[in-house]
This record gives sequence, structure tokens and C-alpha cells, in this order.
Amino acid sequence: MRQCTSAVVIRASRARVHASPGVTLPRNEIQLTDDEAAFLSLLIRIQPATAYQIAKIYDESPVSNFGTSKGKIYPMIRRLKERGALTARALAGDARNSEVLSVTALGRGMVRRWIRCIKPSHLLPKDPLRTMVQSFELLSKDEQLKWSAEVRTGLEAKLVELEEYKDAVHVPFKDQVHDNAVLVVETRLDWLEDLEASIAGKNVRWRGTPTPRRLER
Repeated sequence: MRQCTSAVVIRASRARVHASPGVTLPRNEIQLTDDEAAFLSLLIRIQPATAYQIAKIYDESPVSNFGTSKGKIYPMIRRLKERGALTARALAGDARNSEVLSVTALGRGMVRRWIRCIKPSHLLPKDPLRTMVQSFELLSKDEQLKWSAEVRTGLEAKLVELEEYKDAVHVPFKDQVHDNAVLVVETRLDWLEDLEASIAGKNVRWRGTPTPRRLER
């Protein structure tokens, strides 16, 4: 696995990158957070675009894990502009002083480095459901089963949403992105079956056994 070390991502801490006029940044300060990289990646595909347009796309996407609220987007844009990753021009005739954003060559390079830098957190993402189950002893058996039923309803609705969304968008590697999202949801549904069996005191199926849902695929 490619390690995100100075030798790979930074190459040399002595190297320096010029960002905004009058600002010089050491290369070890241009690594992107996942949210920054997601923002730039989307903008690369649709540029030029305003912050509002980008936020709207995230709001409507069932596969987005963008962890930045609208109130935090503008400070992030300011940081990326200061680091030379973005350029902005005023949107003509807009009373709200909106800016039209584009990604610079430096910004594209930053995204390339982010893509090539696989971190442990990318391999097993955070899962609030998994964390909640670790505290299941605080719930009664009936409450545990009710929780599971609510999660199941939400996951099944998410599968429908993903299928509808697939037909409405056109992005690079769309089928692969869609399949990844669907498999994650289906795996969670399989996991719920095991959880419910465990709550009910039944034997949990062997983890390697394909489920009917998987066999249908």
C-alpha cells in the first residue's frame, strides 16, 4: 500500500510551492483533506461552477459522503484559493456577489496526490451503525430489534434511491461507483440479518456463506 509519507506525497519538505500572490507554502502544507479533495474532484468535472451549485449536487447525491455543511464550504473555498488550488471570478449580474470557481493546475496536482495516497481510514471507513451496536447493552431486546428494523427500512429505501440516481447522472466510472454503493448497502443488510439472529439467540450463518441477495447479483 502506498504510504503517505514525505518521501511519496511531499517528496522533499524543503521544496516550496507558490500559491496566492505573495504567499509561499511549504509542500507539506498542500496535502488535501478528504472533504477538500472531494470538493475539488467534483469541481474538476463540472467547472466552472459556483459554491451553491456544488452544494446542491452534494445535497441531491445519495452516494456523497461529503462531510462539510454549507456553512463550512465558504471557509474551505477561501483556504483552497489561498493555497492556489482555486481561481474565482465574479458572477456577472449576481446581486449576491457569487463567485464562479475553477480548479488550477496546482489544484489538479493536489487531487492526483490525494488519489494516490491511500490511508488506513480509507480502507475501513467510519460506520456509526457499527459504533451504535457496541453499546447495545443499553437497550432492551425489543429496542434492539426495533432499531434493526428501522435501519433495514432505511437501507432498503437507499437501494431504491441508488437505482433511481444511477439513471439520472453521468459521471466517470458511473457503474463502478454505483456498484460500490449498492454492495455496501447490501452488505449492511446481510450484517443486519446476522445481528437480528444473534439478538434472537439463533445460530448466525457462517460469514463466508453467500446470501440470496449476493447470488442474484
